[in-house]
Amino acid sequence: MVQYIIVGLLGFLSVISMCMFLFVKEGTKGLKAKPYKTKSGIEHTADRSRMKHIV
Repeated sequence: MVQYIIVGLLGFLSVISMCMFLFVKEGTKGLKAKPYKTKSGIEHTADRSRMKHIV
């Protein structure tokens, strides 16, 4: 009886995780969906923090 509950719970969690993978927007690492204008009038889609390079 307990094994059926565990298998059902794991199945439910796997379905939920697949739905989240397919329908929830992933992280964009500093990119914005809508462009924004700076004070100089230039349109940007990336945050300023994205300009810092690792290398």
